[in-house]
Amino acid sequence: MESVVNIVSRIIGYVLFVPFICFYSYVLGPVLKAVLIPGGVVVLALIMGPAKAWRVWKAANG
Repeated sequence: MESVVNIVSRIIGYVLFVPFICFYSYVLGPVLKAVLIPGGVVVLALIMGPAKAWRVWKAANG
């Protein structure tokens, strides 16, 4: 009886886990990157000041 419960529990775990991984990989991951990376750059610009942040940005890109 315990093995049947273990098997059913494992199947339910996979049914819940696999769609979440797919959702995170293909939907949530890119959305978080699109929000968090520019937000981090803005926070750094606020800390360093706009002139210094612009100089660092130009040096990094060219």
